[in-house]
Amino acid sequence: MTYQDFKKYSVRQQIYAIHQYAHFLTLTTVGDCITRLYALDDFYVEYKYNITTLQVSVDAFKDTDNLTSYLDELSLPNFG
Repeated sequence: MTYQDFKKYSVRQQIYAIHQYAHFLTLTTVGDCITRLYALDDFYVEYKYNITTLQVSVDAFKDTDNLTSYLDELSLPNFG
């Protein structure tokens, strides 16, 4: 799946694609907002859910600079 194809999908289709094809990386919680970070082919997806308002949002990005806020949460395998 390409980044451009994913961005064309409705939020419902994006959520389906996340559950079917993406690889879960980490989860963060800030206040009432839970954010799950996924890797999908050559881009990343944030799936945000507000537990108070029940609002859902999906944001896809390719720029790895957007991963900076997750560095403390991610643990990478130790190779060697």
